[in-house]
Amino acid sequence: MSEILKIHHDVADIQIKPSGRVNKVRLKKMIRLTLDQYLIENRVPAKTIHDETREQHGDYYHTPGHYLRLYRRRTDMTQEELASATGIRQHHISEMENNKRVLGKGNARKLAKVLDCDYRKLL
Repeated sequence: MSEILKIHHDVADIQIKPSGRVNKVRLKKMIRLTLDQYLIENRVPAKTIHDETREQHGDYYHTPGHYLRLYRRRTDMTQEELASATGIRQHHISEMENNKRVLGKGNARKLAKVLDCDYRKLL
């Protein structure tokens, strides 16, 4: 019968019952190292991320076209694939992403259905 291993760490106190035969010293060391990595993880404030993104995208940041491109990339779709799935011409999708064409409510709903997002974010 395996004994319960107790590990005290600044992040958490852990009790674990290993299944089978394991090197208990090695397991404790591995868990402590993992918890140590959590402590030294760099936290970046959201404002910093928004400022860097705004600088990168300029006037297009937080526009319908910006969100359309983000949602399309999140689903790993090309403009051609999105056009095929929605029935909207690829050229029009490109213009929408570059804020040269208004999406409109109907297109926003079609795109949102395929991209699994709220259509209102695209308006």
